[in-house]
Amino acid sequence: MIWRICAAIAVALLASACGFAGAEPAPVRPQLYAPSVSAEVTDPAPIVRGTMRPYQVRGRWYTPEMDEAYDRTGVASWYGDAFHGRPTATGEIFDMHALTAAHTTLPLPSLVEVTNLQTGQSIIVRVNDRGPFVDDRLIDLSRGAADALGVRSQGLARVRVRYVGPAPRLGSVGPVQQAALTSPPAVSRPSEPADTTPYFIQVGTFGERDNAEALRRRLGRDGRVRIEDVRVGDRPMYRVLVGPWTGRTEAERERSMLAGQGLFDAILVRAQ
Repeated sequence: MIWRICAAIAVALLASACGFAGAEPAPVRPQLYAPSVSAEVTDPAPIVRGTMRPYQVRGRWYTPEMDEAYDRTGVASWYGDAFHGRPTATGEIFDMHALTAAHTTLPLPSLVEVTNLQTGQSIIVRVNDRGPFVDDRLIDLSRGAADALGVRSQGLARVRVRYVGPAPRLGSVGPVQQAALTSPPAVSRPSEPADTTPYFIQVGTFGERDNAEALRRRLGRDGRVRIEDVRVGDRPMYRVLVGPWTGRTEAERERSMLAGQGLFDAILVRAQ
């Protein structure tokens, strides 16, 4: 079946790369194409069956399904360095610079259009991984996708996610092109005072100080990690804090990065 993507479009997703003789093959990376009025996926990749089974993460069940009418709004986060070069749920290798994303229930691999609700910018990304599993977030963008959508510096952003169709096979000859970035007319907004509230990010709480020390050593971060003694009832506890960060936006961005390193329970706490 031929799936059409109709819209003004700008950047393609995938083409295979060639390695030098005697060297290891270069990873598959996105190929850029000139804008076009329409594009076709004439060689769609099959859905990876194993990714369509119900699964459980941190006590919550997710049921993947094909939903061609999928069109939701919610919060997007992004992930990068901690997963770069690792296999995704489809078996593809995660390239943080590529235009890809993770979603909890959409078929893998597939294409979705993601729109930044603050700016009106839209891109099309290849969904090839499962996640995010934090705070009911809607989609986890690669670092490259977050840059293209203008949301990486924020850490989190309100977005609209719309299912477009199946993704092409890796190395397909025909280009799959991306929705053009469109910006709404500039709207003057009253200036808001800068948020200078200091925040820490609590990344773990332990009953044994040795465990807290192990996490502090793992994080490093040039003295920005501290251990604080607290009491829960009559029991001493040790919580690991990262920071402080100035303002909630900066702290949320750092928390998103820590979640990308597997610290899904990281939370913000105001500095006392």
